[in-house]
Amino acid sequence: KQWYQRRVRGDRGVGPYLELSPDLAYVLTDDAGVCGYVLGVLDTQKFYDDVYEKWLPKMCTKYAAPKADRASWTSTDEVANGFHNPPKVLIPECLSGPYPSHIRFNLLPRAQGKGMGESLVTCVIESLKQKGSRGVHWDISPEHIRHLNFYTSLGFTTINMSSLPANQLFLGKTFLQDSPEPLEEDPPEEEEDVS
Repeated sequence: KQWYQRRVRGDRGVGPYLELSPDLAYVLTDDAGVCGYVLGVLDTQKFYDDVYEKWLPKMCTKYAAPKADRASWTSTDEVANGFHNPPKVLIPECLSGPYPSHIRFNLLPRAQGKGMGESLVTCVIESLKQKGSRGVHWDISPEHIRHLNFYTSLGFTTINMSSLPANQLFLGKTFLQDSPEPLEEDPPEEEEDVS
């Protein structure tokens, strides 16, 4: 059962990046095995469009929709339901303009504090630059002070956005020295499935 749970979660959080943006996926290993990864996307809106058109249909075939009784759902059922009833992500101009790319990053505790995270993120940022990206964004919880300090040390700054949830903060790093300051906009919207 555990392997199935890991597979479902992997297909949700990592799978679409490996499928749709494999050239911007980097894995960190040590003597004990995999200990971190960073995933990049050149064009965030195109990526999410491709997720809905190309990735989710595969997942709906792979994983059955959970039963109608939501009270009986497990955390795995919640993930499977996300494949069958995904919210639509719309990227606002304040991100798609100056920060069209985005990254996902994870590092196990045993690999933290050794400079490996900085090397991973720097690697994907350099790849994004070479592909012509204007900038990159990342969303984070303001409560994760260590993560916030990490990205700030890499030159990321807070993106001014209105109506953000209390537990969400967007950071951005532009690759163009003369880029204008982003205007205040709304965060990505989720369109509820009313069908």
